Amino acid sequence: MDPTCESSPAPALLPCWQFGGRRCIGRKGRSWHVPCSVCAGPYQSEPAKGIDRVILTRYRAAIFDLDGTLVHSEPAWEAAKRRVLHRLRVEVPQTTYDAFVGRGLRGFLTEVMGQDLTDARRTDLANEIGAEADVLLPLLRQPIPGAAQSVIRLTEAGLRIAVCSSSPRRHIHAALDQLGLVDRVSAIVSGADLPRGKPDPLPYLETLRLLDLGPAEAFAVEDALPGAISAHAAGLDVVGIGPEHLTRGFSDYCRVQVPDYSSFDRMMFS
Repeated sequence: MDPTCESSPAPALLPCWQFGGRRCIGRKGRSWHVPCSVCAGPYQSEPAKGIDRVILTRYRAAIFDLDGTLVHSEPAWEAAKRRVLHRLRVEVPQTTYDAFVGRGLRGFLTEVMGQDLTDARRTDLANEIGAEADVLLPLLRQPIPGAAQSVIRLTEAGLRIAVCSSSPRRHIHAALDQLGLVDRVSAIVSGADLPRGKPDPLPYLETLRLLDLGPAEAFAVEDALPGAISAHAAGLDVVGIGPEHLTRGFSDYCRVQVPDYSSFDRMMFS
């Protein structure tokens, strides 16, 4: 048993020193170096120290978020949610849609349908939204300029590539096929397959497990705050990309931020 949480055994994940002091606060205020899946204590994460570049040779892998990082797909997902909720005559403010960008459907549905929503009903609604997304994504999903080329350059530099996304696995595969990156990706993790999604660190911890790497051996590329929190809490350096730097708190979880993939390439390869 882990002495810091009397209710659960210590998980066989990574040595605590690799987490740089990031810790979970258990039920009685005791600290744990990784989130406790039994007591569900909220994890804490120290702010990242900003730098102006990432030293590529430090790493063996790069882990990319998908939606908003490699492809523009959020308009399709929002439209899919709206279609299903319209049929249910449920009105949702725009701020709620915005708050769940980059996060899975479970939390969104619990937020809009209430805590009494059963697991079975939540699954049914998530499947309905996913079916709508199946129709909308091929029409609305667009590659982010320069993303695929940057991924290819990273593989040519010897890094392994993984994708860690909140999207269902079939949508991840479809996006990678659209980008021409299927053969470049070593591991895929879908938050839809896990009991907890972003901003919980579990998706990134699972990605590291599949890669058989420690957090110091990889970095994450994220465009949204929930993903940056997730990656940072898992012990990864985070490269923030895109306009999310305007969001309060995003920079706290990023080692470095760039506006686009042109800047990303200059930082990585120059």
